[in-house]
Amino acid sequence: MIQVPGHLTIKTVSGRFGAFNVGHLNLEIGTFAVKDALLEEYSEGVYQGIFAIKRIYAGSYNTGNRFIIETRAELQNLWLDGVDERPVEAEEPLDIDPLAEEREAQQKLANQAPLNNTIDTTANGQEEEPPLSTNNDDSLAALFGELWPLGNIVKLNPEMGRETMRAQVEYLKRKVNGHKEWTFKPQDKIWVRNNT
Repeated sequence: MIQVPGHLTIKTVSGRFGAFNVGHLNLEIGTFAVKDALLEEYSEGVYQGIFAIKRIYAGSYNTGNRFIIETRAELQNLWLDGVDERPVEAEEPLDIDPLAEEREAQQKLANQAPLNNTIDTTANGQEEEPPLSTNNDDSLAALFGELWPLGNIVKLNPEMGRETMRAQVEYLKRKVNGHKEWTFKPQDKIWVRNNT
């Protein structure tokens, strides 16, 4: 792992499985695409700070009639100094939804496995359930797990999986009676309940 100063530009894109965030990390050692689940909490904008890079690797996807190869960085952590949340103009090429990439990889593994063997494609070996769209206590308890019931401050865990993370963020970003119940504090990486 290395720690490097720079800035991360986050863009929200609509995909087959809903809206998702992608990032372009500009560092003195180069520019990298970031597809990590931890980006799901952030709004569009430019974030300056120190970035802990877990690994750098080549990634690829096809879109339309093009095949895109890019250099990606996987973030271990980030410490933000400056935040400029604002709409970001779309760059070509269009990014593919990382959730679609994950599902495609899981499907390839499942197709390669012999019929009598099973491959665990879930995080931590636990059965992963689809995100819940209802707001009853049982479904929210299942969605948030040990975080439920939510206190006044919530710190989400991106290791729960991108699909779960998206559903949690969607719940926290929703409006109740026309007002946001939660505000994300990007420098602290926490959600704070609004007192309204």
